[in-house]
Amino acid sequence: MKNKTTSLDLAFAIFLLIASIALFLAVLGSSISAFFKFILSVAVLVGCGYGLSRVFKYECWYGIFLLRSQYGLSLLDGLAKKYPAFWTSLYELGMVIGFGSFAYFLLPKKNYTWKRIAFVFGLGTFLMVMFSYVIAPLATSALFSMLSGGAEFASAGHGLQTSISQFEFVKYVFLGLLVLGGLSLMTTAGLVIYAFVVVASLAGAFFAGSALSTVSPGGTPIIPGINLPLVEGIAALAVVLIVHEGMHGIVARMNNFPLKSAGLVFFGFLPFGAFVDINEKKMFKGKKDAQSAVFVAGTTANFFTSLALVLLLLAFSAGTAPFRLNGFYVESGGLPHGALITAINGLPAYVMAGANLSANTTYSIQTSKGSYSLATGPSGKLNVTTSFADSTGDLGVFRYADGFEWMAFIMRFLALAFALNFVVGAINLVPLPLFDGYYLMKNAVGNELAVKLIAGTVAVAFILNMLPWIFR
Repeated sequence: MKNKTTSLDLAFAIFLLIASIALFLAVLGSSISAFFKFILSVAVLVGCGYGLSRVFKYECWYGIFLLRSQYGLSLLDGLAKKYPAFWTSLYELGMVIGFGSFAYFLLPKKNYTWKRIAFVFGLGTFLMVMFSYVIAPLATSALFSMLSGGAEFASAGHGLQTSISQFEFVKYVFLGLLVLGGLSLMTTAGLVIYAFVVVASLAGAFFAGSALSTVSPGGTPIIPGINLPLVEGIAALAVVLIVHEGMHGIVARMNNFPLKSAGLVFFGFLPFGAFVDINEKKMFKGKKDAQSAVFVAGTTANFFTSLALVLLLLAFSAGTAPFRLNGFYVESGGLPHGALITAINGLPAYVMAGANLSANTTYSIQTSKGSYSLATGPSGKLNVTTSFADSTGDLGVFRYADGFEWMAFIMRFLALAFALNFVVGAINLVPLPLFDGYYLMKNAVGNELAVKLIAGTVAVAFILNMLPWIFR
């Protein structure tokens, strides 16, 4: 029988929560390197999660604890029974998007007419190509634009594309990989290929004395507040996990696999989403095609959610264009934040900006919030940090007028939720242990030795992709 929580326990929990939040914010605001900032912030969250779990007797793994409940299970059960044909079509399309031709080995072989096969593989292939060549670039661009250090990862992908694009046949090889194994094989191939780039850099560092820190990392941990906006990042990750776990639960009930509980996931004091606890003992005793349906369901939900969110993002962007600014937007410095610089000494700002300013000279700066006098330093620079705001986003960044900053928050949330749903969904298809892609690969391959070799190779490649980030 569990001990009751005492008043002293509650007082300790409140103290731990306040202290952890304060320490977390202090780490975020410090000037230490991104790597040590990440390590220290994770340590704070682990300590907070472990302490809270001890007080309230929660299950805890390295600071991640679960709040279990039976609430919501009846909703998932009802959805599974009410729309079985819709959910079946959805995860079958997801199987083709994720695994291309390999989906044949994962889908059930019975009760399939030629009409059904044409629908699943025809529409699934179209969606697979669209996600690969339209959604993927948009998602990575949106994520890199808000990810601290995102330019590094963008340059990694650009460098890889540049190095292999000199060979004309490569694009046909990657198209062949896509048709053969879908987004799973494409993503896995990208990890393995970039791992060879890192190995070559390691060899150069060892034999020629070059620095590994000059190599762009192929991956990074993503934590709101560390390398993503805090509130928008938490909300976006919550959407990712809720739709992912919810779809797992719905398809599990469609196949009569029991659900033990549902609930919320916390990492320390940060809410990280939701979970559905499926009775795995009974599920792994079931048919493999039913297991595969459950495993692919979460990623399928992420893909289609990303599609819905990108359409919503584009609509929101178009609808709020009249509230966005154009011009030199003041980010920080000797002028009010959010002001637009309209003129310098009576001349248009773009004429006088940059190299046209003289050193140690006072200038009259006209802005949307009034006129100011500022002097340049010895290098001819004003003590002002600006960005070029552009309402279309073609030439600069989005910035909203005073009073409409909440629109920028919604924009960031929609962009992050869209990007993370796609990126997390694609990575989840990679055959790494504990990922859904591992169990799907295991069901398709069957041979235990081959499964271990594939998973081991991909795990090594995954670690190598992360290695340059550790040496930053």
